[in-house]
Amino acid sequence: MVVKKRIYLALIIIFTGLQTLVTPSITHAKMIKLNPSLNDVIIYDKNTCDEDDEGDPDLSTISPGEGEPNGMTYPKLDAAKMAAAIEKFVKDRAPKGTADADIPLHGTGAVAVRSAKKANMSPFLAYAHAFVESSMGFTTVSGAQVKIHEGHNLFGRSATSSQPRVWEGDRYWYKWTSFKASLDSEAPENKAEGSGGDWYTYDRDVFSEQIDKGMSAYAHRYAPPEDGNDTAAYIKNMQGFLNEMAESAGGTISTSGLETASSSGTSTCCSNPAAGGSTVAVRGDNIETALGHLMSVGSGQKLTLAQAAGIVGNLQQESGESLDPKASNGTHTGIAQWDNENRYPKLVEFAKGVNADPSEFTTQLRYLVWDLTLTNEWSGHTGEYGRALKAIQAASTPEDAAAAYEDTYENSGGQALETRKKNARTLYDKYKDDASLASSKSSSAKGTTAACSGANGDAGKLQELTLKYAWPEGGHGTDRKSDYVTAIGKAESEGRYVGGYHGVDCGGFVTTLIYDSGFDTTYNHNAKNSEGAGRTSIQEAWALKNWQKLGTANGTYEPDGGTFTDDKLQPGDVAFSPGHTWIYVGEISGFGSKYASASYGEKAPAVAGEGFSYNSPTWYRKKGGSGGSSSGGSGLKKVPKGE
Repeated sequence: MVVKKRIYLALIIIFTGLQTLVTPSITHAKMIKLNPSLNDVIIYDKNTCDEDDEGDPDLSTISPGEGEPNGMTYPKLDAAKMAAAIEKFVKDRAPKGTADADIPLHGTGAVAVRSAKKANMSPFLAYAHAFVESSMGFTTVSGAQVKIHEGHNLFGRSATSSQPRVWEGDRYWYKWTSFKASLDSEAPENKAEGSGGDWYTYDRDVFSEQIDKGMSAYAHRYAPPEDGNDTAAYIKNMQGFLNEMAESAGGTISTSGLETASSSGTSTCCSNPAAGGSTVAVRGDNIETALGHLMSVGSGQKLTLAQAAGIVGNLQQESGESLDPKASNGTHTGIAQWDNENRYPKLVEFAKGVNADPSEFTTQLRYLVWDLTLTNEWSGHTGEYGRALKAIQAASTPEDAAAAYEDTYENSGGQALETRKKNARTLYDKYKDDASLASSKSSSAKGTTAACSGANGDAGKLQELTLKYAWPEGGHGTDRKSDYVTAIGKAESEGRYVGGYHGVDCGGFVTTLIYDSGFDTTYNHNAKNSEGAGRTSIQEAWALKNWQKLGTANGTYEPDGGTFTDDKLQPGDVAFSPGHTWIYVGEISGFGSKYASASYGEKAPAVAGEGFSYNSPTWYRKKGGSGGSSSGGSGLKKVPKGE
């Protein structure tokens, strides 16, 4: 059998050596169709190199580069640590229980690092591609099996008629003799004339200029939006994988020059955004946020509470009590139930124009006020419902405003009009003595959504302190940020609970963050040692008594009886698993996770790897919703889609 393997390999080398050199120029988005009868290359189906393989390279001889740890060029990281990070990434994404020998890219990390250094590319990039393109070789999609299992091609790389190739789906795909060879610039087949080389060599040849410019330039060439690609999602996914591997290799995650679907154009909490559109002051819940924004936007034409209540009372009828941005009845979607055929696509266009996510509540709220011509933030476009705005501004009572909005904007034919009016009156009566809504700052600053309410105890302040207290990336061990050192010193002087190791403690961090931000100064027995504050078991018992229990991750979401999924979390929600706690902080520009945590004597506050469902946690929320109002309440109720 060994003899046959060597004969097959010799045939491949002879064949490729006779080929005419062809510069690889076919990009991912543009594939050619050729005659399959030309494919006479012997298929050699195995995962690793054969008995003549020289073995893994000596990584100690490979010096660090100058690139960012999670960038596109070869990074300033230890080669052995990068190879280990790659192996972990590959292993973690294989189906549970898969043997190492059955994982296509297992054992490829070392040769990938060597090849990447030669091409001055991040070694992580190939593996991010492999996951996006083929689920690391585990995809079951028809039309991908030949190129994966016979071509050892996990990257969607196409081929010319004179290159090693397989035929599938009416086109040629590049063929390597093994998955390891696909990443190894020193493999004999990749050195043969006309081969086109390993993946790193190929990608550098085709996308050299974009690689040097960064992920955004690369994605817009590799997966351009004009070809029907979701380029923003591609950037977000790819960058997320690069971040993960870089952090695993001990790198400090950089965000300079990077563009992602969630961070492009966003600002740090409570700072003025640099470009884009209006900011939204995020308040206790969606209702308060909507009322405050409607009463604060516009120049010389701000709405009164009665008029804003008329609009929001309608939105409650359309998308549920909590204004669910994902609400849908099958033909209409969003907080105002825009029809899917005409008006919702316009919302999507608006979101693209202001660098925002159309499924987010704040984006939809911004679109609504733009559509009513309260703002003009979408450059070159004008809202279509100025007439509706005039009708609403002519109303002096919440009931009249509700009727005017329904008639001129929702156009429901008077459906549930009395309920809309009742909702409006209830909101008006609840907030008529709340001066904070009327004192909202004008949102004339340009930029995308920022959680920037200045009220004490809101989610914005909690997010602001998260950036000060917690590292925005991993790899810092027990080293505390200077602001957190100062905060813990103050807490200790006041007799507050900080846990062990001067705040390098999960419960100590969560307690300090919640207390110092004013989000809830009563948390964990007023955070005072003298009043019974203590470790996580004590904190959870306190939360069970004083906060709202949301339920166990992926179990029942107690506020509405539905399934508890991560999209129902709000900034300030706290998770508990046996002996551990962490907090959901939401989207914060410059912070590498929606979760933050610390670990007793092991990890200073930083981005959390625990996420939503680690160790089946139970989640709790301050009563009254995220950043909840002082009036308390039962918490924000999520309404299932279609209700």
